[in-house]
Amino acid sequence: MAKTLKALPLQTVFVQKLKENLPKNVGLAEEMAEILEISTDSAYRRIRGETEISIDEVYKLTRKYNMSVDGVFSNLGDTVTFAYTKLTDDADNFDKYLNRIYDHVKGIGAFQEKKITYIAEETPLFYSFFTEKLTQFKLFYWQRSVLNAPLYQGKKFEFGIIPKNQIELAMSALKEYQQIPSVEVWTHETINTVLKQVEFYVDSGVFLNKQDAIEIIEDIKKMTQHIEKCAETGRKEISSPKENFLLYNSEVVPGTNCVYINVGEANYSYITFNTINSLATNNHEFCEETEHWVKNIIKKSTLISGVAEKQRFQFFNKLYKNIDNCIDRIKAL
Repeated sequence: MAKTLKALPLQTVFVQKLKENLPKNVGLAEEMAEILEISTDSAYRRIRGETEISIDEVYKLTRKYNMSVDGVFSNLGDTVTFAYTKLTDDADNFDKYLNRIYDHVKGIGAFQEKKITYIAEETPLFYSFFTEKLTQFKLFYWQRSVLNAPLYQGKKFEFGIIPKNQIELAMSALKEYQQIPSVEVWTHETINTVLKQVEFYVDSGVFLNKQDAIEIIEDIKKMTQHIEKCAETGRKEISSPKENFLLYNSEVVPGTNCVYINVGEANYSYITFNTINSLATNNHEFCEETEHWVKNIIKKSTLISGVAEKQRFQFFNKLYKNIDNCIDRIKAL
């Protein structure tokens, strides 16, 4: 007789990992019953190990909660399984990508205990959606220059070119992110990537109107001013009564964007690739190593939020100079 999950301790491990990925106010049996379209009694039998959880059911449950099967069943060897959203030149795939970002950050927010640590080689993804104009530019840039979407090839940028549903979805992701306690590590180079993208499009004649480029840079400055205020107050939303934000300045350029997430009893690592996409895993050993790396980066960084007024002023003053110089260069063209 072939061995099944029920005959091995793997089913117990899987159920435990599933519990860790659920918000505390969500019942496992009820959630499993809904996802698998079975009765609650049948769900309880699977939880107790009386009924085998089939491969198809494992697939449905791990897909629902973005769990890595490798992270659940194996930490042996040096192989790690990552999840990602396929991004090609297909517009539907880009919509799925935006939905994935929104769903992930909304799912994190559902947990009572949660924290995001963002090591930012470039401006954290969510701040790309700080204003509608900046959101339109970033969504256009990614689809035209990174993904080579046919819809935008040969097109010039102008406000209104991006579908409203994409803008609203992206900006909703920022709103969700602002609710989650976070630690961010920036460098003096963090903001330069988006400035260079705007300048590149100006130099390449992609802007239909040069004034639009200046307005986008001005919105980047507004975003930067907001981050400075968040650092000063320790709050991601200035009006919030809870302090939930720490900002560090790293003199060491990290070499990549890395997001490390703690939710309930589970941990996740997100590593950027292909400019905007990310590889995600909850593999225990990989997350432990990521956490160790993140802590080392923070240890070598300077806290510039809270009472660190002098360090904060010096840091943001450099960012503002870069922004103002960028505006002057564009005006001079």
